[in-house]
Amino acid sequence: MIETRFLQLAQAAVDALKWEVSFTPKPGLVDAISNGSHTDMDIGLFFKSADSLLNSFTEIAMKSYQHPLDLELREEIGRIGRIAEKDMFEATDGINTHKGAIWSLGLLISAISSQETSDIEEILMAAKRLARLPDKNVILTEKTHGMVTEQKYSLTGAKGEAQNGFPNLTKALSFRSDQDDSDTWMRRLLILYSNVDDTNIVYRSNLKVLLEFQTLSEKIVQTSSDILDNPDFKKLEEFTEKYNISPGGCADLFAASYFLKHL
Repeated sequence: MIETRFLQLAQAAVDALKWEVSFTPKPGLVDAISNGSHTDMDIGLFFKSADSLLNSFTEIAMKSYQHPLDLELREEIGRIGRIAEKDMFEATDGINTHKGAIWSLGLLISAISSQETSDIEEILMAAKRLARLPDKNVILTEKTHGMVTEQKYSLTGAKGEAQNGFPNLTKALSFRSDQDDSDTWMRRLLILYSNVDDTNIVYRSNLKVLLEFQTLSEKIVQTSSDILDNPDFKKLEEFTEKYNISPGGCADLFAASYFLKHL
């Protein structure tokens, strides 16, 4: 019975990743009708990538079950996370589709299983504690996009988001509606677009482009009319095309928000 629960938790994370890439439209990102700012990715590749993570997500849930939030657990889920990355790259022929999502969802799965809770506040607090613990086994052969932008702009990316307790994920989920429909989720996505200092955008462009992207997204999310009928939404799509930017960090948090909302 307990083993079934581990698998169900992992499958929920995989399903959240598939839901995220299927959600349409998402300016700059791969969705059901567009490859966004990517020439090497499509929805089918994301589905293959998501499926490749099931075993690792299940193992994270198993290893974390009733385990204290300590250094031993942090290093163990880090080890499994690196296996997940290897499986992802094998499934995608070397294309990075879900590296950030492995980090975020891995922490959340571990927190849920360790604390045996579905309370979002408790989950985020536990994930924050884990993210702040060091993993001595991390060996970097080259600088990541996050490291480059942190050095240049002092942006901490996905690492900082988790170590601060996922504040932008909380902001997105704080938007409530009587109907949990596509417009509600579009507004949640735009809240992420408005607030996340997405290192994927900065790496492809610069800080000025990120700030313009956030400002335009914030303007749209405050509209009372249908999001897709707002002419500024078209401007946002054109903006992502002009600068060839992809808010991949927002996509990871979008999947994580869906995962938590549907626990």
